[in-house]
Amino acid sequence: MNIKDIANLAGVSTSTVSKVLNKKDRDISDATREKILNIVQEYQYVPYSKIRKNTYIRCYCLGVFIADIHFDYTDLICKIGKAASKRGYSIIVNYLKENWKQVKLLDGKDIDGIIVVGNVDKYRQIIAEIRIKQIPCIIADFSKQKKVDAVRIIYDEEMAAYKAISYLIEKGHTTIGCIISENPMIKKGYKKALYDNKIDFDDANIFKEDIAAQKGQETLREWMDFKYTAILCEDEQKVICLYKILSEKGILVPDDISVISLKDSKYYDLLKPPVTAAGVFGKSIEKEIISLMLKQIETPSSCSEDIYIPIGIKERQSVKLPNKWQGQKIVVVGSLNLDVSISVPHIPMGGEALIATGTTLMPGGKGANQAIGAAKLGSKVYLIGCLGNDSDGKELYANLLKYKVRTDGIEYENTLSTGKAYINIPAIDEGESTIIVYPGTNRALSRSQIRKYDYLFDGAKYCLLSLEIPIETANYTASVCQKKNVKVILKPSGINKIGGDLLKKITYFVPNKKELHLLMPGNETIEEKAEKLYDMGIENVIITLGKDGCYLKNAEYARYFPAADFESIDTTGGADAFISALAVYLSENVPLIRAIGFATYSAGITVTRQGVQPSMPDRIALEMYQDMITDAFTE
Repeated sequence: MNIKDIANLAGVSTSTVSKVLNKKDRDISDATREKILNIVQEYQYVPYSKIRKNTYIRCYCLGVFIADIHFDYTDLICKIGKAASKRGYSIIVNYLKENWKQVKLLDGKDIDGIIVVGNVDKYRQIIAEIRIKQIPCIIADFSKQKKVDAVRIIYDEEMAAYKAISYLIEKGHTTIGCIISENPMIKKGYKKALYDNKIDFDDANIFKEDIAAQKGQETLREWMDFKYTAILCEDEQKVICLYKILSEKGILVPDDISVISLKDSKYYDLLKPPVTAAGVFGKSIEKEIISLMLKQIETPSSCSEDIYIPIGIKERQSVKLPNKWQGQKIVVVGSLNLDVSISVPHIPMGGEALIATGTTLMPGGKGANQAIGAAKLGSKVYLIGCLGNDSDGKELYANLLKYKVRTDGIEYENTLSTGKAYINIPAIDEGESTIIVYPGTNRALSRSQIRKYDYLFDGAKYCLLSLEIPIETANYTASVCQKKNVKVILKPSGINKIGGDLLKKITYFVPNKKELHLLMPGNETIEEKAEKLYDMGIENVIITLGKDGCYLKNAEYARYFPAADFESIDTTGGADAFISALAVYLSENVPLIRAIGFATYSAGITVTRQGVQPSMPDRIALEMYQDMITDAFTE
């Protein structure tokens, strides 16, 4: 005999029987009340709670029911089982289904209490039935849904998201992405934290696809686009996938991007760097659940209010202040070479043999040099180029990652070897370097590759082009930039003709003196040749002149600027350093003349040491000369 049997005999609902048995029957008629009590007396029914109270019989077993089949609660349930075991209890685990049959079986089982894990919103009727049976019930709630007739111990995901985002904002982050599931509570906490800190919400900053799937990871790479200084991940799985993608792209946590998790994990200390997380620290959810359950068993109805687990932030090493110079997006399309430098007194004549005083092998190529120069100054740089599937290519690729250049647009060519540049470095004060270039895979950089990666130009401020790649590819790249409103800076190299169609798409044309005379032979002065280029439709012509500085021609200026006063050791990368710095400061809306000043000093610093890429300055080194730049480069 149970309460449902009584209800069937009386022809009433189980809730009506429960009200009469619990003396909460003021709205029940006298006739119905009398009918129910007569049946109880006739069948000698004793409520389950009274049996337990009077006999103090315990079976020391708890039922654990999972409400959300779409979420993995394995770790929590294991912890509940361990916590229960320490208090002398075992557990039975099952899924809560949308009918009473699952719970009805408890009549034939010896269970002291029920723990429900997850969102029970659609199981409210079942929870009500459990309460009618007066079985102690605790709900471990992760959704903070509407009130139900049971004691809840709540991990407030909304508050966890709010605290995590607020923590990032306190650290100086304002562009924060979220990798979360379709969880309205997390989204609500995220939005509230932004609102309270006067930061606009954009739903596009929330990534909701399955990050564990290959397609989801590919989409994530495009979604990130490295426009965020920090990312919130919902759980361990999303953190690990994100770390994997960042590592592949050479993006450092937390130097380039900060990462925080909404839930803590025992594995976070094993990751490099360990992951900062919101969570329950100092208290264990499973211990709270078991303690509350035993309190209910020993003293029925001892707890009636929801209990919120305090949420804190465990600081590890995955979050830091955002880079002070979180620059704009720049795309570089150009060459990648292995630079073979040889120090000889002069270029040998026919039949002459010389003894070199030194030789080095270093990563180079105008495209790679410019990309690394801009990256060292704090910009988000994407390089589109081609490498050979050889040891040189792999070395150059690894070097790009070292300097945090984004390599999405790099492809390998199997039929050609990686490009090389053979550089003669003369003694100090004996002239500039001379270079012989073997294009190799650089000649394989095609229009189709640019078309494939044209999404990289979205949101970019500048594109740096150099002509160590096919000119038709450069022309097509300039057309793409024109459509996407990206300004182009072009560096010619060893070419004697550039079509007017390409030149009209160029915002800044930056040849050196030799390149200028190769393109425009004749006895005209630098000023006259610059004027002709300007008349051809180029908005800004900047001619670099080595130790003599540079010359600018545009609608406002026709003037020379001095070189930085540094002792030159290797002039090879001076022009690349100039162009990369020019692009970085222009992208940050620095006035042109001042940007030329930073570019000039970047080139000056670079030529003081041998080797291009290691010699290029970072932001701190370059801005040590701000006062000199201000004095020499004024409007």
